[in-house]
Amino acid sequence: MTRRKLAIVTGATSGIGWHIGRALAASGMRVLLVGRNPRKLALAVRRLPARSRAGSAQADLRSAVEIGQLLRDVAGRFSQLDVLVHCAGEYQWGESGKLDHNDFDLLFEVNVRAPYLLTRGLTPLLKRARGQVIFMNSSVVRSPGAGVAAYKATQHALQGLTDSLRQELNRGGIRVTSLFPGRTATPRMRRIYAHEGRRYRPTLLLQPRDVAEVVLALVALPRGVEITDLHLRSPTPY
Repeated sequence: MTRRKLAIVTGATSGIGWHIGRALAASGMRVLLVGRNPRKLALAVRRLPARSRAGSAQADLRSAVEIGQLLRDVAGRFSQLDVLVHCAGEYQWGESGKLDHNDFDLLFEVNVRAPYLLTRGLTPLLKRARGQVIFMNSSVVRSPGAGVAAYKATQHALQGLTDSLRQELNRGGIRVTSLFPGRTATPRMRRIYAHEGRRYRPTLLLQPRDVAEVVLALVALPRGVEITDLHLRSPTPY
């Protein structure tokens, strides 16, 4: 019997992460969702087709201890991993020099350290499947980033991390892509527009389901093709 492919998606209870999990499930893959909030995580899993549910894993990715437990649980349940999508992330506002050091630590722990630890820990499973890792970054790396210097710094760090990991993981047959969506209609983006005092017009932004379709296209690429960096934006001026 043909083995059904397995995907793990972090930050999978809402926004882009949830839509990616749903799209991968609809494509026939088994999907394991990772999230911090147990109620939202349970709801997200119930919304997937029953045959595509590989389960869920509750973990606060700020905690190296909880990441370690997550890795042990996954290694105990699965022998191969085809797709790992890093969607979990934290976002903070703060003028340069005024962001509390605890908030800076939070940004780095979730946006940089967590994807590194998860990728490193899941590399053996990814190698067995000649799998693929997709890092969800941000278009902020190409913008001035006023008011979000610390967040922008973590996204540049994530890009550097991804580029370096690619060189190592490619040797094991693992493809690695950085995806840089522009402003996308998610709960986070609604909060950003409120903070900026601007009218929120979600229909003019990228849609999370469309970002998910791009992820499906990346997964479906021929084995001999790797897209390293992919920048997305809405064609509608806003």
